[in-house]
Amino acid sequence: MRILAATMSVLACLVAATAAVGAEPKDPAGKAAEKAARVRKLVKKFSGGFATVRFRLKTLPDGTKPNIASNYRCPGCGSSSAHVTSDFIEKNIPCMIEGFVVASNQVLVQDLGLRPQWFTGIEVVGADGVAVPASPVLLYPEENALLLETKTALGGARPIVFDGEATNAPSLFHFVEDFDGRVQAGIRDVGYGFRHQPADGKDWCSATPNTLVVDSSNRAVSVQMRIDRQLKEVIPADPSRWRSEPADARETRVAKLEKRLETSFLPIYLHIDEEKKKQGAYGRIIFDYGQSDSSRLTGDVDSIGLVLPDGEVLVSLNIGSSKVAALDKMEATLPDGRKVPMEFVGAFSEYGMFLLRFADGRIPDGVVPAKLSTLSADDLFGRTAYSARPRNQNGRTCLALAPRELRRFRRVRGGAVAPDVASDEEGVFLVLDSGEVLAAGAHARMGGERWSSRTAVPGTVLAKLIAARDFDPEFAVRQGKARIRVAWIGVETQPMTKELAREKRAQGFLSYEMGSGSLVSKVYAGTPAAKAGIKEGDVLLWVRKASGERREKLETRDSGMSGIGLIALFDRAPVSMFDRYDAPTPWPQVEGGVNEMFTKLGIGTKVVLAWSSAGEQHEAELVLEQAPVHYRTAKRIRNRVLGLVAADLTFEVRAYLKLGDDAPGVVITKMQEGSPAAVAGLRPFEVITAVNGEDVPSSRRFAELIKGKKDLTLSVRRLDATRIVRMQIKH
Repeated sequence: MRILAATMSVLACLVAATAAVGAEPKDPAGKAAEKAARVRKLVKKFSGGFATVRFRLKTLPDGTKPNIASNYRCPGCGSSSAHVTSDFIEKNIPCMIEGFVVASNQVLVQDLGLRPQWFTGIEVVGADGVAVPASPVLLYPEENALLLETKTALGGARPIVFDGEATNAPSLFHFVEDFDGRVQAGIRDVGYGFRHQPADGKDWCSATPNTLVVDSSNRAVSVQMRIDRQLKEVIPADPSRWRSEPADARETRVAKLEKRLETSFLPIYLHIDEEKKKQGAYGRIIFDYGQSDSSRLTGDVDSIGLVLPDGEVLVSLNIGSSKVAALDKMEATLPDGRKVPMEFVGAFSEYGMFLLRFADGRIPDGVVPAKLSTLSADDLFGRTAYSARPRNQNGRTCLALAPRELRRFRRVRGGAVAPDVASDEEGVFLVLDSGEVLAAGAHARMGGERWSSRTAVPGTVLAKLIAARDFDPEFAVRQGKARIRVAWIGVETQPMTKELAREKRAQGFLSYEMGSGSLVSKVYAGTPAAKAGIKEGDVLLWVRKASGERREKLETRDSGMSGIGLIALFDRAPVSMFDRYDAPTPWPQVEGGVNEMFTKLGIGTKVVLAWSSAGEQHEAELVLEQAPVHYRTAKRIRNRVLGLVAADLTFEVRAYLKLGDDAPGVVITKMQEGSPAAVAGLRPFEVITAVNGEDVPSSRRFAELIKGKKDLTLSVRRLDATRIVRMQIKH
């Protein structure tokens, strides 16, 4: 397909359209038609000076994809868009941009920042439609341009001669062939949408990349490859006067920086407590920074940490407080392959990041700490930086740097200004040639384990956060039962329905798109809820931090137990079903329901709570308390002879079984299939109240009463019925 033929068919439509526009009152002089005529002349003159360049991209062996945006701005309407290089790999099509023929075997093209290992080859398609292999020879850093040289001369090429006058009413001429073979051509005035940069006192304007700059006589002045430029220097010089360097010079610098950063980013292995893994983890999960729902992590975690000058290691990882609490072992893999133990320092209150440190307090040999940049956005404007997304590849740091020109900044959390490059990418770090870290991509935390959108944290903000040591106590490694900490107000709740809402006159306060509200089924005496005046039958609506405005709905989801019943639990379900951390229980689980949201807000947090009672809404300020010892945190004993695990009775278990505070007993939590206890007919959730006629006040006393006994007579309570179970044990 010949570019010129396709262009002329498009121009026929363009002339007709502009003629119609010219007939409107807004254009009585027919300026649109004049513009179309000028475009036709430019196409005829320069069609042989344009060529399509195809970059055939690939995925690296470690799975990394080049994720670089190819900027494009429409020459007609001025709207800006970008093609992301990773999309081309997924669609298995080449990344195509237009280039300018400056010699029979040389083409100027926009520098996309692609590195040699990211593409399998480059082709240039000339005016005759024939693709010719090409390779980079020169790089123009200041003009964001790359010079390609083809192995053979381009067919039909008419190299562009730059002999125009920059001061003679310059315009931008855009000429591009899209993926379907259609050609778009247009012109627009140079320079629009300027802004003032306080750092250097200069005004900058937007520019259209991949355009030819022509004067009023249709002579070529230069080519435009950047997306913005200084207002008083809008017209770039003749390309022959651009400062250049060998195309491989940048790759040499980047490869050297990569090598250095591999000693600053260390693979981090986070091990979840073995008991927790048995209760709820299902194998090892390798964490990928691109994973969107990391809150569902249930196993060990592989991540990356940035070593700081003081020996601490920054980890940007979206991981909930329950997982942090269960961390049992942390280690880093050094560049030489050695593994060293790490210790937890703390997690930041506002961001999904935490700090570790080397257990011996020293930075190991071979590790080079990275500094956090103190430069402001004004100091950084116009400089080249590199985005890095380091990955833990089986204990080895893998990263591929991508060059970025720092031209765009945005306001981020707290009013700080950060480079726009990394602002939406968790786990992405932005670094300078010196290795200084400009920004780190992370999740911003809104409260407890709730995360908002991803954001960038500038190096200056990071330095302040680390110095302030403003850590969230809920995100801390804990030992033993302290790992299971639950915030509550002292109520039990059940899911709401439309029928219940009408009955409780609460329908005006609720919405049912995603479920809303929780019916209070029990209020414990002396708790924050009781002190606030909440009663059974009230409906909890929402909660917010006393210091904030964001409201969170309070809802209790159906546990899935409805319709199963205790008889089915005791008689039909296999005992192996209950040998799980998240096994269903007949009584409400303290960790579930509205307590999930309270725990995310954090123990000790002052909140405002809203509820409805008898058709009226009430609000009260209260402090979230730590829930008392409950079923999951109760003291337990495992008896291998009987093949069961028994736990002390806790408040919610007693309430459900209608047992007094002083009633004896231990509740069976787990059983081994085929064990003496299972053969004797015992089932999970039954209560053993006595052994050989003696009351059982605790799990410890239960262990003492059965130790060494061959004949056992157990008093077992099942709901409101009691039976006797006799067993003979072989020790």
